[in-house]
Amino acid sequence: MKKLVLQIALLLISVAPVVAQTIANDSISLGTGYASDVYYSFENGVVGTQFGANWHIAFATRPAAPPTNVLRSTTIIANEGRNVQIYKSNQYNFAGFDTTGYRTWNAMHNSDSSWDVGAFNADLIRSNPFNYGWGAYNMTTHDVESEGYIYLLRITKTFQGRTTDSAFKLIKIEKLAFDTQWVFHMANIDGTDSNQFTISKAGFNGKLFAYFDVMNKQVVDREPSSPWDLYFTRYGAFYTQFGQTVFSTNTGALSHPILLSARVKGTPNDSVKIADAIFNNKITTIGTDWKINPGPGQPNFAIIDSNVYFARLANNKQYRMIFKSFDGSSNGRIRFYKDIEADFVGLLEAKNYQTVAMYPNPASSFVNVQVGAGNHNVVIFDITGKALVNQTATGTTTIDVSNLNKGLYFLQVDGNKAARLVVE
Repeated sequence: MKKLVLQIALLLISVAPVVAQTIANDSISLGTGYASDVYYSFENGVVGTQFGANWHIAFATRPAAPPTNVLRSTTIIANEGRNVQIYKSNQYNFAGFDTTGYRTWNAMHNSDSSWDVGAFNADLIRSNPFNYGWGAYNMTTHDVESEGYIYLLRITKTFQGRTTDSAFKLIKIEKLAFDTQWVFHMANIDGTDSNQFTISKAGFNGKLFAYFDVMNKQVVDREPSSPWDLYFTRYGAFYTQFGQTVFSTNTGALSHPILLSARVKGTPNDSVKIADAIFNNKITTIGTDWKINPGPGQPNFAIIDSNVYFARLANNKQYRMIFKSFDGSSNGRIRFYKDIEADFVGLLEAKNYQTVAMYPNPASSFVNVQVGAGNHNVVIFDITGKALVNQTATGTTTIDVSNLNKGLYFLQVDGNKAARLVVE
């Protein structure tokens, strides 16, 4: 198995008090009827705004990261928040495609916890590491090749909450060629206007997806070039209300995959501390439950002011976020305040820049650490400085992290050298 070794600068852990600083009021607007999507950076504010309905399906552009994450490179999502529905048929041919009873077919949905599982991946076989839902990895060609099934894509239009008409397209994913190029076919519901399309990942470096407008047959490059942390949008998820679980769309914030976030519920804001937060990489941790819909004919949404959110950025800065108001569909304005809760640059002072190798990172059950000849002491600390794992290592040593909660840790070697480790 090919090892991907992450070279990380060694750091010296020094404990410092955590003090919140620089409270700032901020807001974003999704526009009338939530027509826009907003990309937001905690450090730089709004870095991009896009029309929310300018795409229907999107193809992952991140490369595979074996052995820990190959799935992220094979993801295909649907714009469920903008009335796109995906149904998987048991048919293989566009000609003579039969839509009878399509509402009873398997309705496919994006994951509400990870960017890595889109609607087209929803029925992946977890026990088979080479199966990704819409297709499977071919060890001879090194392509991910289609199962051959046709997906029915339905785009509904609504007026005052009722469906007025729908557009339908047939989609067949052909392959992901050597993790570099997507190939798929699309046709009208009667099999006419059948065309093959290709999308190269090379044109989207640093972005999560290449977006596709099926009505105009166009690839859309919509993610900003500047780094972003939150994506304010309409998205679909399962919600449990009155004892019933239903799929519905809502307005909220989805987190970038490298952002770690946490939610502390039911606690007065002024008493919430960073130590109360349990960080994870679920994309809907901030999500939508910071508000309550008051119901038809009522004024603005009510804000749950006892919910406090924390975000840990890729540069290790941490922010606290508290929502203040939401104007609803009149202008889509969301107001909140944020403050720098902690800066790990202050907690982790750079000492030297020799390198240590460890993989996989992020890790889920184990991490391999390369420490060289002789015996070395390896300790894993949580963000409060508490030692959770203490082990002697030599050469390449496997360390069990299966008992650690998801989040950020620091792996320290010989008492004065540490590297950042993410457990997921």
